Amino acid sequence: MIATLRGKVLAVTEQALVIDVNGVGFSVMVTPTIRLSAEIGSDLFLHTTLLVREDALTLFGYHSIAEREFFLLLQTVSGIGPKVSHAILSSLSLNQLVSAVSSGDTKTLEQVSGLGKKGAQRIILELKEKVVHLAIVDQKTLAPNSPSSLSVAEALAGLGFNAREIDHALEIVQTSSAESIEEKLKIALVALQSGGQGNTKAQTTESDRV
Repeated sequence: MIATLRGKVLAVTEQALVIDVNGVGFSVMVTPTIRLSAEIGSDLFLHTTLLVREDALTLFGYHSIAEREFFLLLQTVSGIGPKVSHAILSSLSLNQLVSAVSSGDTKTLEQVSGLGKKGAQRIILELKEKVVHLAIVDQKTLAPNSPSSLSVAEALAGLGFNAREIDHALEIVQTSSAESIEEKLKIALVALQSGGQGNTKAQTTESDRV
């Protein structure tokens, strides 16, 4: 598996970049965000995964480990292949995606071309309990003995939420009876997805059942 690439951008195509790594040009499928920000001749580092098929080898590249792992995780869902998985990550930011799945928001997922309502429902059903763990695992800089509230803040920051959103989410978390970081992060994500208007008591009750 080609896990990472570092090199200079040689070309920008409609869906991919060509990256020169020590004289070898790699064509890498990337999201519109990466493609639009890439400049020919600039250095670029990507976390990648190689998809092997009988008739083709396709390399996909993302800015973060979490995005790459989410790309692979989406393909564990029945009926969701690499094309749709990449389309999802191309249409939604990582924090939008994690929030939508963890809060059961099918409407946000249905915005992705080629997914549809049934596909969105399957993603939520099969991945709802996994996305929070993925967000936590991706925070490699966490100190083992750091307070759980700080861990939640860092996990949210790693997903792309800003300081104001994180502070608001932590206020909601602190009023709950959740104890583990997984439970607290679930409450935080639901609060952020709903704009903080959710019922804290209901969120607390839900976390207690996890």
